Amino acid sequence: MQMQRVLLSLTAALGIGFSLNSWFQAPTAAQSSKVAQNSESPLETLPNVDNIRFRALTYQRSQTQSNSAIEAAIRRELSGDVADVRYLYNSIDLDGDGRDEKIVYLVSQSTCGTGGCTMLILKPAGNGYSLLSRHTIVNSPIVVSNTRTKGWRDIILFVAGGGIQPSYRSLKFNGSTYPSNPSSAPKLAPSTIVTGTALISDQIRPGVGIPLTAQTGTPQLTPQQQASLKSLKIAIAVPSSVPAGYTVSKVDVKPCEGRCRFGPDYGIVYRHAQQDKCFAIEATGGGVGGVPGGYEFPVETQLFGRVSLLFGEQTGDFKTPSAQQLSTPQPNLLNDWATAPGSTSPFYRILGADFVRRTYYGGKTNQCRNTITPNEAAEILRSLSWLK
Repeated sequence: MQMQRVLLSLTAALGIGFSLNSWFQAPTAAQSSKVAQNSESPLETLPNVDNIRFRALTYQRSQTQSNSAIEAAIRRELSGDVADVRYLYNSIDLDGDGRDEKIVYLVSQSTCGTGGCTMLILKPAGNGYSLLSRHTIVNSPIVVSNTRTKGWRDIILFVAGGGIQPSYRSLKFNGSTYPSNPSSAPKLAPSTIVTGTALISDQIRPGVGIPLTAQTGTPQLTPQQQASLKSLKIAIAVPSSVPAGYTVSKVDVKPCEGRCRFGPDYGIVYRHAQQDKCFAIEATGGGVGGVPGGYEFPVETQLFGRVSLLFGEQTGDFKTPSAQQLSTPQPNLLNDWATAPGSTSPFYRILGADFVRRTYYGGKTNQCRNTITPNEAAEILRSLSWLK
């Protein structure tokens, strides 16, 4: 079984086009386990190591519906080319709060090796997901145990390959996350009885999983634009994913020369030429104030935590928008100024087309006549990362 798993990992990592399905057996009656009957594909089962006994274990294949919020989280977490990445996932409530976390298994040349592949645990954040923990050298299935630590269910992983002695390891929540490296987690004692759910029980082979949908777009800054932004000596927030068709239209850099009260500042304008849609990401060192939004929508972000997305007539009512309002373009779209946790500046925000025209095009009405929707703005805010 160890050799089978190593070869499976190699086929996933290297893209070798043959199947090892016939090497695996279905769960035995001795395991007293149930098998989810949502697919006809073969199941991966757990090998017998140290007489670990899996009692009343429910095997679940991965879910088959693509999920744009999960894909956005994957792109935020992975750097470089993700064109060959396929993902498998299951939903499960780990902390008993009534909301499902996502266990995500990433299969590609860059995320797999002889010891297994990369696993992400995502937690709900607004309308999307944020990273709870990232794990390397993970073999499937992934067992979510019925036992809990600090209110979160323990995760049991089979560790083998890469010269590691086969064993089962228990990942326990430490109050903020799960340990990232399964091989350094405590071993299960021989003859331990485990109950729970075995997720992502699919056999991992070339072609398994959901391919990432075509990238909506990551407009590229030129080397000169990047150098100009970096010359400000502040952290530069840029989106890693924007709606398709946008390019970088303008980069406005204001260095802080001599005595400078509020700088330095920058703004990056993104424009969809065919639809004449615009938005901008900007930052300033100070001199900011609150915005009296007509509607307010909270967005959980990776860089700034929770930020308030505002739009509508600036009445200061801060009403809760409807789903229809969030999915259609809205006037005066921007977020209240946000800072990184523990920082007092710079301040960052996204601007819709109304503010882009005023700030970057002198109020001209023949530029940026159309704006993005609040939902699109929320996804862009969630995708922000620091320019490296």
